Amino acid sequence: MSDFQQFLQYKALAFKFSLENNELTDAVIEAGQVPLPLRNVCAKLSVELADRLDQTCSNLDVSKRQFIERALIEAMDQADAALTSCGVWDDVEKRLEQK
Repeated sequence: MSDFQQFLQYKALAFKFSLENNELTDAVIEAGQVPLPLRNVCAKLSVELADRLDQTCSNLDVSKRQFIERALIEAMDQADAALTSCGVWDDVEKRLEQK
């Protein structure tokens, strides 16, 4: 991909994601003045992984919330697809029908 194509893609994606207004969402969440149905999800991570997360979010100029939320959605979509493609839900349904 040429430098110009990368530049166009960057600008197009920047515009696309600016429409989500994530900075405002993060500010509202951090202020805590608007009651939102949110849950804090915590996990103990190795120091190296936590540092890598911090550095990655800093490099990409995204909040941890934005990064983790998108990563979790992607991971769960992949897990759901794997469970479906392996026929797990079909097997569960068959076993339930046998009872």
